[in-house]
Amino acid sequence: MIRTTLFVVLMILAGVAHAARPLYAHAIPDEKTWNSLAARPQSAAAARTEVVKFLLDLEDGRVWFTNTNRYPIHYFFARDHIPRSAAETRDHEAFNRIQYREASRRFEMGSVVHYLDSDEWTLELVSGDTLDGERIVKLYESVRSALWTGDRLRFRATSALHEASIAGVQGRLPTVTADQVFAGIRYQPLTTGVAYGFLRLVKGSLDPATVRADQILVLEHLPDEIPVSAGVISRELQAPLGHIAILCATRGTPNIAVRDAFDRKDFAALDGKLVVLDANMQDFSLRAATREQAEKAWKTRRPKRPQVPELDSVERRLVDVLQLKLASTRFAGAKAAQLGEVMHIGGLTTPGGFVIPLSYYLDHAHALGIPAELAAQLADPGFAEDTGRRVRWLESVRNSIQKRAVDPVLVKRVRERIQQIAPGSRWILRSSTNAEDLAGFTGAGLYRSIRIKAGADDAQIAAAIAEVWASVWLQGAFEERSWYRVDHAAVGMAILVQPYVDGAIANGVAITANPFTEQRPGYFINAQTLAGSVTGAGGNEVPEQHLIYTYSGVFESELLTHSSRMSGNALLSDTDLRALGDALGKLHEHFMHAWSRRANAVDVEFLFAGSDRHVVILQARPYRVVYSKGQRLDDVPQWNERP
Repeated sequence: MIRTTLFVVLMILAGVAHAARPLYAHAIPDEKTWNSLAARPQSAAAARTEVVKFLLDLEDGRVWFTNTNRYPIHYFFARDHIPRSAAETRDHEAFNRIQYREASRRFEMGSVVHYLDSDEWTLELVSGDTLDGERIVKLYESVRSALWTGDRLRFRATSALHEASIAGVQGRLPTVTADQVFAGIRYQPLTTGVAYGFLRLVKGSLDPATVRADQILVLEHLPDEIPVSAGVISRELQAPLGHIAILCATRGTPNIAVRDAFDRKDFAALDGKLVVLDANMQDFSLRAATREQAEKAWKTRRPKRPQVPELDSVERRLVDVLQLKLASTRFAGAKAAQLGEVMHIGGLTTPGGFVIPLSYYLDHAHALGIPAELAAQLADPGFAEDTGRRVRWLESVRNSIQKRAVDPVLVKRVRERIQQIAPGSRWILRSSTNAEDLAGFTGAGLYRSIRIKAGADDAQIAAAIAEVWASVWLQGAFEERSWYRVDHAAVGMAILVQPYVDGAIANGVAITANPFTEQRPGYFINAQTLAGSVTGAGGNEVPEQHLIYTYSGVFESELLTHSSRMSGNALLSDTDLRALGDALGKLHEHFMHAWSRRANAVDVEFLFAGSDRHVVILQARPYRVVYSKGQRLDDVPQWNERP
């Protein structure tokens, strides 16, 4: 009875506190008023932000600062609270079209954003807003004069459209760039969630052989790859679509960047101890945990069922990529098979090429006795318990694969095919196993792709083939498969043989979803110059980042950061983004039908190439964005499920 009464009292008090918050204000004269209106959204592209939405009513000149927790969308506030707005708010779609894009609008709307890490105060419009420069200046003055920190307020252009709009009023409008805001970021959430593990501060380079699945790693430097761990905290900011970020996202491993990680006393005090990391889009906590709590959480992390990839050891043809479909994964590997699917979608360009079926790899491995050796090792409990022993055995397997001569008939056929297709081009031999790029097991960066020069001879081609084959037994790949209970004996390596794309200008990665919020569907794009890296970027290597929104029916893109290699200039133009958005839309529509519920987005690697800057699709694989906490790996459908 006492508990029930206490609960009721607490609920009443919570309701009173909520009701005490104003629904709006026409001015924000102090911090108290700001705090009563501001939201800290879990859907923000930048963490540690406070946001207050506003509307300027041009009928009477009043600014309405909204309770943004209650009204995160301008339309609903205008509908519910602004007098005589019935005509403007009768239809949500029409409201958005008119009030964000037409000169005759009644409202000018945006957000005041406080970036807590850099202590920047910005006025921002939605990226597709078409206000001209003069009107932006007047809007800025109206908001600045109503805000107690107005002297610190600066306009941040969130798109190339805005940058063009304010070009003629720069001297009258205080501005801050996306890059300046990004430079002040101290906390970067990439994959949110809760993780239990032993905290391990890693100064210097990480030795992958020392990583355990029950460790939460604090990394001074970002490695090229990372084995399964309980959580990742990096001192360096990460490329959001780099290999490490993708691996952590697909594993469901909490992954954040904390710039002062190695200066924090709380981190140092917890080093080597069992902790719980709780990371969300605005902040994180790290505290001591009990063994009982950890054991309960760990039970949910691994798939319960073994994963057995489909394997076709019969196919011997060097099959053109154009002839491949998803069902070809069993002999061509997922990377090649999914690129074949791309080639059947109208209006898309790929490098083409052909595939060396995985049957040739199986012949090579069987001749070396690898399947029998593998079975013997897996049957010995000591092999699973001794990391050093696994490292040594895997190295011996790779060495034996690379030392044994590759079938000369196969090498001759590959060389002749290369000379037939593009004899003067460089080529790349890309890994394409039947145990990567799959729903529930991406395996990003686990295997190797090898470049060969134009006119490569048989010895050079053979060495490249053997090196790709050997990468099946890299430690990171082996440990990842083991964690996901993948049957190593059923893994085969096909090779996607492709000519280099001539005239490439920029490279990038995109996912056909908005990873920050489900409420504003879109495509998330990371792009970089050819001199830089997107998939391996980190630290000072910052890709250009865009969100292309797909919910409004008109093209709308938001610039999050410029490339660190472009000196503040744009790498991708508006025309580039429109072309890329069109390609991503086609890929999303096609593969969502093909993969059914096994994924909710496509992870795409692309290039821009040629004088016409056309889009070239290099890879498309399933991706699953998880917006809510606590999804178990067993919730993801298994590989052998059919739509």
